[in-house]
Amino acid sequence: ALNYHRRILFTEIFSYSRKFVRTYSPFLVYFVCVALAYFLCFYLFPKYNAALAYLGFLIIYTYIDIGVFILGFFMGKIIVKRSIDISFLLCLIYALISFGLMLLIGSLKYVFYDYMYSNFTFTFSIFIESLGDRDSLFVSIGTLISFFIGEIVEYINNKSNS
Repeated sequence: ALNYHRRILFTEIFSYSRKFVRTYSPFLVYFVCVALAYFLCFYLFPKYNAALAYLGFLIIYTYIDIGVFILGFFMGKIIVKRSIDISFLLCLIYALISFGLMLLIGSLKYVFYDYMYSNFTFTFSIFIESLGDRDSLFVSIGTLISFFIGEIVEYINNKSNS
């Protein structure tokens, strides 16, 4: 009887994790693209090509100031559309996960930028210090707010259509 309950529990956990990955995969692709853009703009371009560095800074700071809100809103709408059964609490959980991931990306900007000018050894304390960067907080809070608004708008649309 105990093995039967363990098997059911494992099946339920596996089912929920598959639903989570299916629902959240567009944001994970977005996360990887933003991390790659940070690497290119704050490390690779400035180190090897000054002209591309200027263009990269222009693009990435436009993203930080404007794109975060637009893309976060649409990512929130997409997440709710891909979800089979979503509740208000699940919307909040997804928004908080996106906040944490974008805070991680924002701190990578600072790490890449410092690594370009000095070949320091990466430590966890440097990573923690970089979490308080203004741009990092702006990106993560902007994503949290716009992502959650996008989720709520789509959630209300789904409820009113059904």
